Amino acid sequence: MNFLDANNQWTPEFLEHIQKSAKSSIKLTLKKEAATLTDSKVGGKPWLPPQMPYPQDEEGKDYLFLAQINWAQIPRLDGYPARGLTSFFVKEDDTFGLIDQSFQVLHFEEVFDTQEIDPFQPEDPDLYSPVLGGPYKLTGKLESQYVPYRDPQAVNFQLPSNEDEVAYSKYWDLADASGSRIGGYPYFTQENVNQNGWELLLQLDMEGDNYDYYVSWGDSGVGNFFIRREDLLRLDFSKASYTWDCL
Repeated sequence: MNFLDANNQWTPEFLEHIQKSAKSSIKLTLKKEAATLTDSKVGGKPWLPPQMPYPQDEEGKDYLFLAQINWAQIPRLDGYPARGLTSFFVKEDDTFGLIDQSFQVLHFEEVFDTQEIDPFQPEDPDLYSPVLGGPYKLTGKLESQYVPYRDPQAVNFQLPSNEDEVAYSKYWDLADASGSRIGGYPYFTQENVNQNGWELLLQLDMEGDNYDYYVSWGDSGVGNFFIRREDLLRLDFSKASYTWDCL
């Protein structure tokens, strides 16, 4: 198969072939903008139903609040909720709950919208968290992803080899799965985790601007939450899985 034409553009033949691998994904953007308690955001203060206690780990300590998704505020993604709010919490320890698998994903179908502002707070030097300060307001844009080289499904497609340096490099860019996102193909800094039967519920990558980091999982790390397709359709978030890795 010819991957590139004389102008180093993808050939129609290859684009038709790789389109078969396409998955829809919501690319997330973090911004230092005013956020309310019920907005989609990373960091800050989570919205919880009235009278609900703050989630705690097995030792009775408050979990770290990572993020919440207000599904009514982001583009519609097939198979994912159209309303309600999903929150993500992990344990405050040396591995952010990874070793103990100490985390919680909570979903609330009924959300009592409020215009109460969640004021921005700078990074707390006494708090060991992948989220540095916040909140950071989340917005989403629907995009189409192609299968990355390192994804287990890549063997089902004819992709440029590293012998074709130009096409190989261009495809790395075309199928880049990094960045914070919902749905689609996940990104890992180390080896890919087998996600057969699982959907990407939230990917929270290293984020920031020219001056500050917003999110940092160790050395250029990324955090991922997954959920089985059947559980997602039932809105059962109790069996979600969680992992993160870094260089």
